[in-house]
Amino acid sequence: MIHISDVKRYKRCQRLYYLDQDQATVYQPYLRHDEELTKLVVDYLGIDGYYIGQRGDAPERVIKELNDHEWFVKARFAYDDLRIKVPLLHKVRDGYELYFVMYAPFPKDEDVEFYRDNLWVLRENGIKITKVYIVHLNGEYVRDKDLDLKKLFVVSDHLYHQGRPSIKLDDLIDDGYDLSDILARMKKGSLAQHPPIKRRRCKLRGLCDFYAQCFPQVLPDNSIEFLVSSAKKDQMINEGIKYLKDARIDLIEGTRVQYAQIQADRNGGSYHDDLALSKWLASFKDKTLVFIDFEWETYMIPPYRGLRPYEHVPFQYSMHMLKKDGTLTHREFIQTGDCREDFIRSLLKDVPKDAYLIAYNAKGAEMLRLSELKRQFEAYAPFIDELLSRFIDMAYPFQEGLVYDTKMRGNFSVKSLVKVVSDMDYEELAISSGMDAVYKWRLLDLNDKYVDLDDVKKDLSAYCSLDSYSLYLIYKWLLDLMAT
Repeated sequence: MIHISDVKRYKRCQRLYYLDQDQATVYQPYLRHDEELTKLVVDYLGIDGYYIGQRGDAPERVIKELNDHEWFVKARFAYDDLRIKVPLLHKVRDGYELYFVMYAPFPKDEDVEFYRDNLWVLRENGIKITKVYIVHLNGEYVRDKDLDLKKLFVVSDHLYHQGRPSIKLDDLIDDGYDLSDILARMKKGSLAQHPPIKRRRCKLRGLCDFYAQCFPQVLPDNSIEFLVSSAKKDQMINEGIKYLKDARIDLIEGTRVQYAQIQADRNGGSYHDDLALSKWLASFKDKTLVFIDFEWETYMIPPYRGLRPYEHVPFQYSMHMLKKDGTLTHREFIQTGDCREDFIRSLLKDVPKDAYLIAYNAKGAEMLRLSELKRQFEAYAPFIDELLSRFIDMAYPFQEGLVYDTKMRGNFSVKSLVKVVSDMDYEELAISSGMDAVYKWRLLDLNDKYVDLDDVKKDLSAYCSLDSYSLYLIYKWLLDLMAT
């Protein structure tokens, strides 16, 4: 049986589809939703007395029930081995109204083929669709004490492009779309028929999970493959250019980061802009410094007052404080439930009033979380504003091309940088990534009886502590560069 997600995967990359057939991965959602979304939509629409599909239902079951119900929830249909699950189907006089349920605040037109695939299966089952809707979340909704479903959800009959209505869903009902050829190729094809071909999509929205399997070559640190933001990198590779130092000047965009990469290779592996870097460091190096990292949960449905859909609850921070006399101390916070106000209070207590806070990608992470907390807890706004005024972004010298080491291999994450500046490695920890930390914290927050919660808490502490300590190590490395 083929699922709708398989079709999407095949359309993206045929090789990806066949490789993924052998994987037994456990799905871990990025967004947390303790409430069942479809059930909330049923309540929102005021539906009562409906047919509900169950996992493992034979597709024939719902066909037999069509004459006996007005509403169908999670009904399974199949055609030509393609299986779909329809969130909501409403029988009307001349056919059926179809309701999709989407997590996004705006159903995007880039997903149009997903809707067309579903409509094709229904059409081939003789299900006449007269109207198509998408029930999705209202991104502007702010929860009060209780969840207000009438404000939480929005019903749209369009897809959206850049926040504006674009494709009308009803236009997809009888548009002649046919999946038969694709399904035939999926069933007859094999991995051997699809050798690896390097395309832009291999690295689109992050490196494909099978990238190393498809392209197992061991590249040197100074490979031209690591040139960032390069539209014509493949052209240079095809011309036989292997190393950063040999990049054709007429084929690069000329960004400061590219310049730093090329100069690093020409200088034996390392480059820094002495004047610009020393000026940046001088602006704060004689102050008390707090190297800080947050961890947070992202909720699809706001569980607490003041939250919007997709907003965050910071549940942990780690800070390494470097005092003017050179002593280094560590403080941390970790808590479960709605710990937002305790998080603010603890932070205000732990951070000295004269200290600068140093985070990595601060504006897109720690500062953004604090800005959300400021809106949610207005009484703390002046104190949070004062904290925000003292943030320094450790990503700045790397993103601006002030420093580059070829051992970075085009990767500017903290986890990559700490391996350049020290012998420390996140892979040695029980938790090795931010999403791992979130998944483990969920066990703690839900008081999971099948795991040792004390061990989970220790693992969370070790991970977040390494994040903040890594920032300290990177800072010391930058100082050492200036001393050489």
